[in-house]
Amino acid sequence: MTGASFKRCTLEIAADRYDEAVAALLDLGLVGWQERLPVLTFWLTDDAYAAAEGSGAVVALRELGHFFVEPEASGWEDQWRRFHRPVTAGGVTVRPPWAEPRPGTLDVIIDIGMAFGTGSHTTTRQALTALAGLPRTSLLDAGTGTGVLALAAMRLGFAPVFACDNDPAALAIAEENARRNGLRPLLFGADVTVADLELPQADIVVANIALGPITALGARYAAARAAGQAHPRTVVLAGLLDEQVAPALAAFAGYRRQRVELEGEWACVVLEAAP
Repeated sequence: MTGASFKRCTLEIAADRYDEAVAALLDLGLVGWQERLPVLTFWLTDDAYAAAEGSGAVVALRELGHFFVEPEASGWEDQWRRFHRPVTAGGVTVRPPWAEPRPGTLDVIIDIGMAFGTGSHTTTRQALTALAGLPRTSLLDAGTGTGVLALAAMRLGFAPVFACDNDPAALAIAEENARRNGLRPLLFGADVTVADLELPQADIVVANIALGPITALGARYAAARAAGQAHPRTVVLAGLLDEQVAPALAAFAGYRRQRVELEGEWACVVLEAAP
């Protein structure tokens, strides 16, 4: 998109509007954004912003909190590149293509341009750390985004690795990142909130997504367990704010909390199916 003009959009929200804000940004077709809660920052081309104004999306964003828009200065793409640096968690280094590998760690290259998911976000680091401590077996990354967790899981030795997302743009980026890393996770399009949609069976499910789809996954697997049907043995939940842990746990009836890791306002939960 060289030569395009961009607007820098900043949305400041209350904690209880986070899920609504995420839904609104996904409706804009964004693959990702920067988070420094309570502030979400994202970029739109001038044309995309005009379309968002015309569709009423900008009005919806303003209703969620304080919404600020300003033209982005030229050269900001280079500043973005400087912002994204390699991050190591769980023995895996997630790095952009312009950074060098870190010796002694497993290497995952993620190129997402202006999107969320390079590994620098707290929730991604938490999920990577949790995965590194689990037995290497089959895994489903529910809501894969850029593919970072699925690719890291493959580097760690999990197999087979399935990965799904309901956003075709995200899947295209995940496919490109898989190619870049020479890895072949089993990628497919799926909305995990659709209860009757069949998902592949895996021993471990990792979900770094919003509370709404997490509770939908919980209802799915709780029902399967109660019916004596196949269900994951272990579930790793990330993307949760501290106050969202309780409703997430309540959704996974028949699972027990193995551990909860907190970093700032973010929580990562590891659940095990009760015997």
